[in-house]
Amino acid sequence: MTRICAGFVALAATALLAHLAAPCQGQEASQPDFPPLDKVVEGFEKVNSDINQTPSLYTIWVKKPEARILAGLPRNYESQKYFIAATPSGGSVFAGLQGPDYYVYWKPFDKRLALIVPNTAIRSSGDAESKSSVKRLFTDQVLLDTPILTNQPGSGPVIDLTAVLNELTAKMGGGRALLGAGGGPFNTRLASITKLKAFPQNIEVTIEAPGPNGSFASMSYSISLVPDNPAYTPRKADERLGYFTTEYDDYGLYKIDNSDTKVRYINRWHLEKADPSLKVSPPKQPIVFYIEHTTPIRYRRWVREGALMWNKAFEKVGFANAIEVYYQDAATGAHMEKDPEDVRYNFLRWLNNNVSTAIGPSRAHPLTGQILDADIVLTDGWIRAFFNQFEDQLPRMALEGMAPEAIDWLDAHPDWDPRVRLAPPSKRNQVLARIAQARANRLAHAAHGRDHDHDHLHLHELEALGLPADDNFAHLFRTAGRHRLCMAADCKAMNVALFKMHFELLQAMNDDSKEADDEDKDKENEKPKEKKDEPKSELETLIDGMPEPFIGPLLADLVAHEVGHTLGLRHNFKASSIYSFKEINSEKIKGKKPFTASVMDYNPIIISMDAFEKKPDAVQGDYAMIGIGPYDEWAIEYGYTLENDLKKVTDRVADSMLPFGTDQDVGGLDPSVQRYDFGKEPLEYADNQMRLAQFHRRHLIEKFVKDGQSWSKALKGYNMTLSMHSTALFTNLPWIGGAYVARDKKGDPNARPPITVVPADLQRKSLAFVIENAFQDSAFGLTPEILARLTDETQFGSGFGSSNEFTVHDRIIGIQASVLTRLLNPVTLRRIYDNEFRVPADQDALTLPELMETLTKAIWSECDKAPTEPTTARKPLISSLRRNLQREHLERMIDLSLPGSDRSAASKPISDLATAQLKAIKGRVEPLMAGEARAKVDPYSASHLDETLDRINKVLNAQVIYNANKVGGQPSAAPIILLGDDHR
Repeated sequence: MTRICAGFVALAATALLAHLAAPCQGQEASQPDFPPLDKVVEGFEKVNSDINQTPSLYTIWVKKPEARILAGLPRNYESQKYFIAATPSGGSVFAGLQGPDYYVYWKPFDKRLALIVPNTAIRSSGDAESKSSVKRLFTDQVLLDTPILTNQPGSGPVIDLTAVLNELTAKMGGGRALLGAGGGPFNTRLASITKLKAFPQNIEVTIEAPGPNGSFASMSYSISLVPDNPAYTPRKADERLGYFTTEYDDYGLYKIDNSDTKVRYINRWHLEKADPSLKVSPPKQPIVFYIEHTTPIRYRRWVREGALMWNKAFEKVGFANAIEVYYQDAATGAHMEKDPEDVRYNFLRWLNNNVSTAIGPSRAHPLTGQILDADIVLTDGWIRAFFNQFEDQLPRMALEGMAPEAIDWLDAHPDWDPRVRLAPPSKRNQVLARIAQARANRLAHAAHGRDHDHDHLHLHELEALGLPADDNFAHLFRTAGRHRLCMAADCKAMNVALFKMHFELLQAMNDDSKEADDEDKDKENEKPKEKKDEPKSELETLIDGMPEPFIGPLLADLVAHEVGHTLGLRHNFKASSIYSFKEINSEKIKGKKPFTASVMDYNPIIISMDAFEKKPDAVQGDYAMIGIGPYDEWAIEYGYTLENDLKKVTDRVADSMLPFGTDQDVGGLDPSVQRYDFGKEPLEYADNQMRLAQFHRRHLIEKFVKDGQSWSKALKGYNMTLSMHSTALFTNLPWIGGAYVARDKKGDPNARPPITVVPADLQRKSLAFVIENAFQDSAFGLTPEILARLTDETQFGSGFGSSNEFTVHDRIIGIQASVLTRLLNPVTLRRIYDNEFRVPADQDALTLPELMETLTKAIWSECDKAPTEPTTARKPLISSLRRNLQREHLERMIDLSLPGSDRSAASKPISDLATAQLKAIKGRVEPLMAGEARAKVDPYSASHLDETLDRINKVLNAQVIYNANKVGGQPSAAPIILLGDDHR
């Protein structure tokens, strides 16, 4: 077999060489000369460089009526490397967001030029032999090829640049993901060139054409020279803090202590001191941002302030004013000659698209990690936010922090899936279809080898966020630096919606208070005293109906977050864990220091209920971050210090003020790495948010909905409180079965163990909080008075037949079912089981039996004793909400008791414990369904409990049959499990 294969390869190689050596059929061996240059460019207009007539990067000719561009390459083009960067610049809600870029070079093949992407992923720094082998095995990739039209005298070839750019657009899927124009190619017959500029280092082109749906869309291309920078020294990445990285495999490495071939450089700007003798010097070339003229004037200073926050960190490493920010202004013409798509300029762009998005992408040199260009996109939608859509937000919060393994498991157990359970019943089939498609996309992604660590945009995260888990959507957020999807603006939208609701209620209560005061004065026949001029409250200076001291710092915080990304920093979702909620709302912190370790977290706003209720010594802390945090300064020190000894920086890893956990850590063991949590003590913030939700529910009808307003506002308000309520629940669930994770290395000062199990007492408190606020009817604040007013406006609703009812049972059981999913899915249960083994036997630990028994007792508490008086359908023994919850719990125990529900080593203990809980439930229910006790049970509760016993008996009998069919300790080929038709 080996000889046959070898012979085949030899014959194939001989045939290929013969084919390459022979001239093409009907073609002379010597190629004819190219046509003269003047003939090729006839009818074209030459475009001169915009800078002092200096020759441009390429010689450019244009024929605008045909939307055609020719480019003449320089003589040394074969030795040059280029970036070709695409940016959608019009006709899309995401216009301005950096698109794909290509690091390329040109190579001639007879009468054609190939645009080639060099292999940067696998290299060798070893001996000559390894370098030769790597070069032979891991070759460059042809992106496209194009005919050479002619040669310039004394210079390089001439090509049709329009054809090249059109082919690049086609390779991006017709730009459909970037432009939202649907699948298929652009209509190039109706294309026009809207911008064409030539510079010594770059060429800027914008082409507008109708997309497949007929809407005009613009794509801007920047072709720029990427020269080598010998002055720049790449810096190795360190897992103890978070930078985006440029990475490759070095197959020339042979390490005794480490077989890893991966080399990672952090992405960072090249900063040098203008005067190295100074301790603090301006940089030779500062990082300059321009605020786009589309940014509303009322917000510009806050955008600028957010960007400049970082100068504090740079000054500590020796750079004064490392970041400079200038306003582009249409009225004065300031900086209007600069194009945001031009790679020479970094812009803070503002899009009026009513979408809650902000993203800080950058482009880095693929060999060194040096950042070359950055454009931040801010949108207006998050500022407009008032009420988040319940249907969109709740499934995302329910899945927030779930491990990818758990999401995989949910694909096979849709009845457990919060995306299904929290969807309206009429839309569940659509959700199921979307989940199935997302799973197919994910499997295809993995099958093609694209699910690697270096691709930070995991499709699992898109699913967890309720977003389309496909490559088209991912294109919107995937950039040269492979930045992870950033939902910071969406978090800010939730903050704005919450604050607007709270602020509006405060205004209504203040108005009522003033009216009451006036009425009291009238009754006493007192003349109103003349009011003295009093300083305005900080909440009286409004921008777009919101207090400027609230919305301004919130915007600055968002900008600082995105600028942090463009400086190379990744998310830090552990940053909010350095202070307790009480400390945050104290004079010690307020106005003096940021309340979290980093702006790279999704930091929520603060509304202190203690301060609102005017409790003694209570303080309302800062609503938003007032500057970058200590972790941010530490990270900048690592990335930008000019000192060679970085050990002095990383030695601080165990400092409690410098916690770090990024996107890949969300859903892992460490519960302090979450997006929407807050504070060192999780229950403090959760309790505050629950009290805030309850306060708003109490005033929903009387104060929140004003005279003349639709009662649909009550439904929106209630859903907002339900969002707060659910967020408090879901951010507490990861503490159950959790463990703190530290990145300290052996030998670091004060090094911590990599894994420390969360104290059992804290896990129990979190469990008790969840049980109290998820499983008790009173937790949801639903009264007949509120339910009678929870309606929607159908005339301008989602379409014909839209329902205006609040489906109370579906909504509540959706949340409760999602909580049970988070507590009882196999990944959580396995972690609890593993943690038991991590904790010494003589120390306290939360165990699986304790968790399951606690849940059973809490959920089936009505069955603990028989009623003393008969219950009725109107006043049942077990309420309708609790019957739903008990049925849901029963289903979970049945699923877990069945063989094959999970394949981990913990599956058998979990199955046995679930079976024990079924027996325990049976033991609770049977006395109620026998003798005189049964006569006092109402029809609803009795039928529910009858069904419960019937289901349990079938499962237990089925397990007996299953075990009887085992052969030699293993199940036979066809074990019999009879559950009946009523099992979902």
